Order: sequence, then structure tokens, then C-alpha cells
Amino acid sequence: MSKDSSVNPNELSPGGSRYHQVYPALAESQLTILDRYGERRKLKTNDILYSEGDRHTGMFAILSGTIEASRETVQGTRVLGTHGPGTFTGEVGTLAGRAAAATTRAVSECEVIVIDEESLRALVIAEADLSETIMRAYILRRVAFIQGQHVGLIVIGSTSSAPTLRLRHFLSRNAQPSAYFDIVEHAETKELLTRYGAVETDIPIVITFQGIVLRQPDHRAVADAIGLSPDRLNGERFDLVVVGAGPAGLAAAVYAASEGLKVAVLDAKAPGGQAGTSSKIENYFGFPTGISGQALAGRGLSQCRKFGAEVGVPIEALKLDCTNAESFHIGLDHDEGVYARAVVIATGARYRKPDLPRLEDFEGRGIYYSATFMEGAFCNNQELVVVGGGNSAGQAAVFLARFARHVHVVIRGDGLSASMSTYLIRRINATSNITLHTRTQIVELCGESKLEAIRWDRQGQIEHKPIQHIFLFLGAQPNTRWLGDCVALDKDGFVLTGASTGDKWTAERPPHDLETSRAGVFSAGDARSGSVKRVAAAVGEGAAAIQAVHQYLALRG
Repeated sequence: MSKDSSVNPNELSPGGSRYHQVYPALAESQLTILDRYGERRKLKTNDILYSEGDRHTGMFAILSGTIEASRETVQGTRVLGTHGPGTFTGEVGTLAGRAAAATTRAVSECEVIVIDEESLRALVIAEADLSETIMRAYILRRVAFIQGQHVGLIVIGSTSSAPTLRLRHFLSRNAQPSAYFDIVEHAETKELLTRYGAVETDIPIVITFQGIVLRQPDHRAVADAIGLSPDRLNGERFDLVVVGAGPAGLAAAVYAASEGLKVAVLDAKAPGGQAGTSSKIENYFGFPTGISGQALAGRGLSQCRKFGAEVGVPIEALKLDCTNAESFHIGLDHDEGVYARAVVIATGARYRKPDLPRLEDFEGRGIYYSATFMEGAFCNNQELVVVGGGNSAGQAAVFLARFARHVHVVIRGDGLSASMSTYLIRRINATSNITLHTRTQIVELCGESKLEAIRWDRQGQIEHKPIQHIFLFLGAQPNTRWLGDCVALDKDGFVLTGASTGDKWTAERPPHDLETSRAGVFSAGDARSGSVKRVAAAVGEGAAAIQAVHQYLALRG
């Protein structure tokens, strides 16, 4: 069995250096503040406050007595800890009504303050000092949950199964830890299949906290079952809908929600966008030692939830209907839809796929588009290829060099200086097990059920290499096909904004800089024509778009 986790959680455990921040004891004055936002309730011994998987649980602050938190695992029920007066329940998902990560039970007679979801959000916005304590604890508890040893969600699959890899990647990107059992590598898998009435041909199989068995589920089915997706979105009306939860989209949602707008931000995969797959971003202002893309996305997600923005994942926007001047309609997958007075397009870009025969046959079986700890584990002590000359490729090469015996960086040009930051070029040059191959491209993929070898053209010479893992980080293509003819695009499919909309702009006033050819529809980040493909630029555009949104909504009244 393997667990999709990579960081030692000792400092968050009892006796760890940050444990008092994970489970702080509130002072009497702080409990008095909580009293204003909730109501007191008496509990009897063995009363359940809420069960693992329950949504909209709110927060419970303990005035007297003791509660116990437990989680269902493969080995049975595991007690996570007991907590007494001054402590409180919850983690960041509590702010958004997401599924509880544990079952909480009174182990003695208790008196508690119960604060519902809406009142909790009001509290963390209005009470700055207390909010800092609660938010820090909530974020660290989510980290502890991700890194913890007692994981309730089970995934059964195979390393040669592309759907299994996609599912594990989806869970990892969305900070949902899982216990993974491989049908070939783990002896326990056969007993699990028998216990839950499943067979190998059902993979990937997901077994939820409550013992529900999902066979070959899509990501939305998994998200619904584990309480990751929103439970009340279809038909909702918002002041602003942000499509895309990368740095630009999350920034737009944070600024809009913090300024009082009713906001939803939607993404088909996970918060963070392309940046969320980066192992470490070292040139983002304010983080001198770097920060992983997933950690940055997690912080942005926590801010969205603090200010009450609805973050809907995995929810894909399929169509933007601009025919109604009073309200835009965004058609979603699963026959759903939402309405918005204004829209921000922040769907970013995706990596381009090279024109290689059988490429899709090997996706998830040797072809990858992200480099995380999970993919790194697949390549332990092996040779691999990273294709691309941009920063994402450079970050991936340096990261994967920690696992691989050797990393080959393949580019078609003569060098990296035109497309990669200097600090990454220096890092690559200083890493002994990375080799740069210029004027080189892969021309053939070889193998049966999985990638076994490649043929590449290296400066005019065709060579056969026994490479089983290729990471592709090629030029970006915009995720804008879903827009149809609602807004004007440039020749490459990126969204035109501001003065570049030209004669396609139809309103009497001039467009705002980040406004598309359709009044009330804005664009920020990598999907926008002419944007700077950097995280800081995307965050800045997301924030700037909200000033224009406010001006647009003010004119509408």
C-alpha cells in the first residue's frame, strides 16, 4: 500500500513545534466573542457532533467536557485525538460546507458553542485577531489531514492504467489523500476486492469513507461522493462568475468576494491551474525560498473560502451564453448552469501535444504533463526525458533529478536562454544528472501496453533510447474553445481585451483594459491575448479585473 503524501508531519503531531497552532486553546475573552456568533448547546456522553463526510457542520467550540475525533481507515476506526475546553472543531473545508474529515463524538457531558457556516464566515472576516488564530489552525489541520497516516479513502488500480493515474493525480491536486492499492504490487488488494465485491476489471475503484464503492468513476462522481464538490450550484445567480481557478482566477475571486460581491470560481480540474503543478516557484515576489504551486493554490483557496466565494471543482464550463444583456449564462457539465451579472475568463492555457503517433496510447503509461511527487516515484532511479525549454520544463527537470538516475532535457532550439529564467538554467547546469540536448526531438514512441523506448533525432542522427518516462512541457494553447462566438479571439485563440478588440467592441463607452469585446465579460491570466505568462502577472491581472468589474456593475445599477 502507498499513500499519496510526501511531507513528514511530525511538527504538526502532538509534541511537535506547531501543535499548539493546530489545536490552540482559546482564552475566556475569545470564547466570549464566539458566544456572539453562535448558540450554546448541551451534549450527552456519546452524542455525535457530526460524522465523517457530513457537509455544512459548522464549528463547535468546547466550553466544558471532552470530545474525541476519529476516522475510518482500512484497518478500522482510528482515534485521532481528544480535545477539551477552549478547543474548537473544523478545518478550511468547514468554511465552505465541505465534507467533514473526521467523526467527532462527546466522550463526556459537554457544553459547546455551535457556530453555523454563515456565522463562521462572518466571524473570520469581522474579528481580525481571532480570525488569525482560527484560520492558521484550519490551514494546518488540512495539511495534517493530507499528510496523516490514517487515510479513509481507498483507491484500487494499476500503474499501467491511465485512468488510475488521472484519478490519483486529481485527488492529489485537490488535497484529498488516499490509500492506494495496486492490483499487481500489493498483496492486500485481493482481500479488498473480495470484501467490497469488486473485480480487477472495475479499476480504478474508489471506496469512500462510508464504504461506498465507485467503479471506474469520473472525477465529478468521486468529488460528489467525498464531499469535495459544491452541493448547491445549479441555477444559482452570482454577481461574478470566474471561470478558471489558476492564479488569475483565484486572485479575482478573493478580491471580488472580499469587497462584498457574491462570487463563484469554477474549474474542471483543481485550484492552481498550470502553476499548481509546479514543484517549486522561486521567482514569485515575497517567497525567497520558493513555494510549490500546490501550496500557493491552497493558500488562495483558503482565502476564497474565508471571504465566502464558492469554489466549484471539478466543474467544467462548456458554453458562455451572451444573448441576455441582463445576465450571462454559463452552461456547465452534467446539464447544470449558473447565471452571472459579470464574468471573468481565467481558463488559462494547456500544454501543447506534439504530433507523435500513438501519443494518447501512452498517456499515463509513460507520457506525463505534470511532475509531482507521484510521478517522481514512478521514475525512481530510472532515465527520463523532459521535453520543453520554458520555466515549467526547467522546474520539472530539477525536481525530477531528485528521483531519476538521469534526466534528459530535449529542445528543438540551440539553447535555453530565450525561453527560460537564468536561475533555472544555472540550476540545470549545476545538476550532474541532467543533460541538455539541443536541436533534438522525439520522433517515435515504442512499446505495447506502456512506453518502453523512444527514438529521437539528435542533431540529425536517429538514435534508439530505452526511455520509459517522458514529461511534456511544450508551448501553451488557450483553453477558450468553450467561449464560442461570445467574445473575440486572436488568430491563436487567445482572448482579445481592451483596445485590441478594435471594431469588435460594440458598446458606446470604451472598453476597460481587461474587458473583452463583450461588455461585462473580462479576461485575466494566460487565456488573455498578450498576457505575460508569469504567476505574478496573472495574480495582478486577476486583481485589476475586479476594479473594472465594479465599475461595470455600478453603471448597470
